[in-house]
Amino acid sequence: MSRAQRRSRTLIGALGILTATVGLTACSSAGGPAAGGTPASVPSASATPTAARTPTAAPTPTPVATWNADASAKFAGEVFPITGTDQYVFYTNSQVTAAQDSGSGVAADVAPGSYELRLACQGGDDNSITITASSPGVEPTEVTASCDETIQSVPFTMVNTGATLNSVGTGTDPVLWAAVIATLPGG
Repeated sequence: MSRAQRRSRTLIGALGILTATVGLTACSSAGGPAAGGTPASVPSASATPTAARTPTAAPTPTPVATWNADASAKFAGEVFPITGTDQYVFYTNSQVTAAQDSGSGVAADVAPGSYELRLACQGGDDNSITITASSPGVEPTEVTASCDETIQSVPFTMVNTGATLNSVGTGTDPVLWAAVIATLPGG
């Protein structure tokens, strides 16, 4: 192979590398292939540069509540102490981010009769919890409590055995709540 042939091959190889580099640079600076799968157009040297974009701030992530597993049980024990009473036929408590549905009902095995549905919530006056008690054969009963630790009560009558309690909150803060189905005083 002559010297001229070697130079020709070297020049052809260098041009191939240069062409590939320019092609890759054009794709990356123009955003890659267009939506139809064809390469995007390469801006000409006479094109005016585009204005620099102002970076937008990433949205602030919503904080995820962390719970102390004993907190709702402790709160429930303070507002509805079970020691020394047989008034409560059903007792439940939980923790929830206020603007959240509990996602599932709690089944209560309670005999037919007349009761009170009582609810208390802790976690700030701007939040509240609503408990809906459903039992076959009667209209659902609701009680809402502001999360200021005040106990709210409503009458609750059951004509069949069993009830389901569902909770839903309003507000933005994590809250603790406790609910009981209680026999009526003097009953």
